Amino acid sequence: MFLEIRNHILQGENINFILSPNRGDFYEDGALDTIIIHYTASGSAASAIETLTDIDRQVSAHLVIGRDGQISQLLPFNVIGWHAGVSRWGIREGFNKYSIGIEIDNAGMLEEKDGNFVSWFGKNYPPEEVVKGVHRNHTELSYWHVFPQFQIDVVETVCKMLIEAYKISHILGHEEIAPDRKVDPGPAFPLDDFRARLLPGPHPLI
Repeated sequence: MFLEIRNHILQGENINFILSPNRGDFYEDGALDTIIIHYTASGSAASAIETLTDIDRQVSAHLVIGRDGQISQLLPFNVIGWHAGVSRWGIREGFNKYSIGIEIDNAGMLEEKDGNFVSWFGKNYPPEEVVKGVHRNHTELSYWHVFPQFQIDVVETVCKMLIEAYKISHILGHEEIAPDRKVDPGPAFPLDDFRARLLPGPHPLI
């Protein structure tokens, strides 16, 4: 997959640009140093994009990456998105102004009902699309929608580019900066291994 960043916009095959009205100002000089990984908790990338571009919802992210690897960019990378909400890691608060938000198309946590695995929005998922795991902020086993390896590979490719282009030094899950209210990307996404591959070395609290 050939990708490049020009004028803060991803260029290459399989990329859509759909500008969200939900955005802040430009980052302050030197502020951008983090990528936040989310899942969409929706039935499709298209439904997530609809939410993230709805002016009444007041939420956005820089990228949505579909299960087929389709990339949709909703904000230039030099513009603040509204994806982190109330957030804290170490002594830093309010991660919108420090981070690029990547939303990965995934239904999230599932509930087992009579042998079926059901999302919060009522869609059933087959067992081959489900993984059982313990969330980093929980103690009990739960069910989660699988991330296809190709989708993870695309996320990794994009993150490598962002790290190089914007001198990113931290990759965090939404669950890490808002542990009391968020569980994404959850145990189905290999966040610790992903982070170790892209940013080897210690990662002290900011």
